[in-house]
Amino acid sequence: MTGLLQRLQHPGRWFTRSAPEGVFPTVEWQVGGHCNYDCSYCIQSRAYRVGQAEAGTVDAIMKGLASLPGRWDIKMSGGEPFASKRFMTDIVPRLVAETPHRVSVLTNFSAPKTILERFARLTGARLGVVSASLHLESVVAADFVEKAIWFRDLRHDLCPESSFVVNSVLVPGTIRQIFDIKAAVESAGLRWFPQFMKVKTGVFPYDADEKRLIETLVDASHDPFAVNRAPSYRGHFCHAGAWYFVLDQRGHAWSCRTAKRFGTDPSEPEYSDLGSMVDGTFALRKKGAACGFDICPCTVPANRGIVVGVHRDDPEWGEDVPDAPAGATI
Repeated sequence: MTGLLQRLQHPGRWFTRSAPEGVFPTVEWQVGGHCNYDCSYCIQSRAYRVGQAEAGTVDAIMKGLASLPGRWDIKMSGGEPFASKRFMTDIVPRLVAETPHRVSVLTNFSAPKTILERFARLTGARLGVVSASLHLESVVAADFVEKAIWFRDLRHDLCPESSFVVNSVLVPGTIRQIFDIKAAVESAGLRWFPQFMKVKTGVFPYDADEKRLIETLVDASHDPFAVNRAPSYRGHFCHAGAWYFVLDQRGHAWSCRTAKRFGTDPSEPEYSDLGSMVDGTFALRKKGAACGFDICPCTVPANRGIVVGVHRDDPEWGEDVPDAPAGATI
């Protein structure tokens, strides 16, 4: 992650058109809904873990991404992106060939080594961040870490300026086990990133004992580079929709993940739905606005300067309250 962050401090080296000071344009693209895992704690219900982008949709999205001003980071997720039949045959090669953007991916890391190596070779110097999710319901932790070390070394040779991170969802009932996961990942020289578990209403209401364990596990940090607490940034100026947006497998865009999940931002409803790259209605908003939502489930907006006026020691991120009431963001 450090290499990418160092480059982000010099936007003139990355973009052909200047973004606002400290803002690093990012698209989060759900390339498909299908996932080869079936995690019990997945925020996406099974009904939505289906489908893949059609060929014509990919064509339209490529044109839309190529038309974005300057150079962006295209962070792809799913479902599981490597489970999409077009991911390695169409999407990744065309992103590299037809757009100027960097390529990042959030993956469960289940793809065979041969596919991961091909991905690293295809993206090369264009690779940004690979975020590998460790799901204990589907993998043996020791095997996952061994594979992560292999990829870290491969990435270092083929894509030395890219970044690699292992992330874990703080699943209730597994917190004590996750202490061992953190130790194994970090002792291997890998970066570990914990994520509070989300539910449809926000953050899972951990009980008091697990809240205390979690605060120890994450060193009571509220730094979005170190932990995803899914806090509220209500009232903070946000560039979402202008320099950041989310894109689904059908080519429809929203200003942010919360706008997509819960509907339009009540403070700026005309800016939340950005239209479709397929039917030609997609348009970036001209400027940001104050956030009107009570949760920011992804740390990308905070870490890329999309959310303005947020500091790592900002008390508005919340207090370390192990006995917070059920449903509170801790």
